[in-house]
Amino acid sequence: MEEKIREVLANSSGAPFLFVGSGFSRRYLGLEDWGGLLSRFCEGIKDFEYYLATADGDLPKAASLMAQDFHHHWWEDEKFANSRQVNKAFATGVSSALKIEISNYIRDINFSERLDKDLEEEFSVLKSLNVDGVITTNWDLFLEDIFPEYKVYVGQEQLLFSNPQSIAEIYKIHGSVEDPHTLVLTEEDYREFYRKNPYLVAKLITIFIEHPIIFIGYSVSDPHISALIFEIASCLAEEKLDSFSKNLIFLKRSSGTGDAVETVNFAREGRSVAATVVKTDDFSKLYRVVAENRRKIPARILRYCKEQMFELVRSSDPQTKMAVIDIDDLENKNDIEFVVGVGVAENRYAKAEKVAAEFADSGYSGLERKDLFRDLLEDNSAYEGEKVLLNVYPRLRRFGIFHPIFRYLRSAGIDSVEALDASCFEDAKVAFARLRGKSLAYNSYKGSFELNHKSKTAQQIVDELGAEKATMYLAFLPPEQMPNDWLREFLKSNFDHEFRDPYGFTFNKLMCLYDLRVYGF
Repeated sequence: MEEKIREVLANSSGAPFLFVGSGFSRRYLGLEDWGGLLSRFCEGIKDFEYYLATADGDLPKAASLMAQDFHHHWWEDEKFANSRQVNKAFATGVSSALKIEISNYIRDINFSERLDKDLEEEFSVLKSLNVDGVITTNWDLFLEDIFPEYKVYVGQEQLLFSNPQSIAEIYKIHGSVEDPHTLVLTEEDYREFYRKNPYLVAKLITIFIEHPIIFIGYSVSDPHISALIFEIASCLAEEKLDSFSKNLIFLKRSSGTGDAVETVNFAREGRSVAATVVKTDDFSKLYRVVAENRRKIPARILRYCKEQMFELVRSSDPQTKMAVIDIDDLENKNDIEFVVGVGVAENRYAKAEKVAAEFADSGYSGLERKDLFRDLLEDNSAYEGEKVLLNVYPRLRRFGIFHPIFRYLRSAGIDSVEALDASCFEDAKVAFARLRGKSLAYNSYKGSFELNHKSKTAQQIVDELGAEKATMYLAFLPPEQMPNDWLREFLKSNFDHEFRDPYGFTFNKLMCLYDLRVYGF
């Protein structure tokens, strides 16, 4: 089976895109199917079976009927009083209330708690995939959790009026719970979605031709998927259909019947499109084949390059900047239009390490970021600030932006930007410049924070979500809701906990927030 998958993938020069449906979240998190999700919100109104029968089994139509009754229920029932207070300004249509409550429910799902323990190994292989991007009809935030560095486009509107690069991106074509208005839920939503579908197809057609598309969580008989496939096929010349067909791969459970690779044909209006169906109960077999195609350059950086090349060519501004930097120093694109000269500057790093060696003292040359984070939480530092800045920072610069710096600047007598500029700590100047102005909160979660946690204390958020997931929200809190003493104890008590990504990343940001609050200038 693996060899057949390799043959299919070898037909395309591009890395795969994943096309993810609701079965994906059901597999790993045990979430409900669409009918199960809707039935959860029928308390206080009619049974879900009533709406489904009235709609002749049409789920979007059932959702429309249900939204009508839920609208009145939501505005009148005391059970939703708090939600109304927070969200009433956003409830601008009959379906708004249902979408708001569905979003609240899904947004609060704790992925680490819900993840199927029997699939942890398979899931770890999935997280390692360096795919070019993900297209999904799912509303939840699970894919953002799996690929935290990918840029997210929500809904048709955002995708149509943006400049996606088809690399390191997630296209949530049916909306996201981050913005309930974007959910494609009701019959009316689907009607509007299909009205704009030709424009969406125009955006996706190049992806479908140049990349293998791996469908996960969909049935091969899903009418929405077959409609999209034929929308794209209708735009292609006959000679292109064969290569288009070879790019379509459906991953399907074999339900104990053994591994197999089959072909399924879609036929409509005289046109036929074939697709490969991979049947297995162990999805990691396909994931591992995909993972064999490893990039030396992360997808997120390739997207930056591609995006900024376009901006540079398009720009008529003679002041457009170009920066030649090391790939290890690239964390964001705020000041960069394009990146050239991707490589390893061995000589410069060798020189930096030679200088550091001259100052090395008492084991400073062996200190790592985690040592500094641990030291940050102690009453008295075990290290001399000047030696940390001279010996440790030349190496730390290569490993991201977020390091403790203010405590050691203070210890070295640096208490202002002017004092730092006048100092000899060149690596600290670079680290400070890179950190300055960066958000210490996970901005894609700001909407969720505003809707659900803005009025809570830090301890209330931790009690509700658990320490790991709470790291996504705590950095949004002002000092009066998260005092420095509380933050220090939280960081100390969880310091040795191995948070999985992206929670380890947001935990490090909280460490930097503590450093800034207590020692910053």
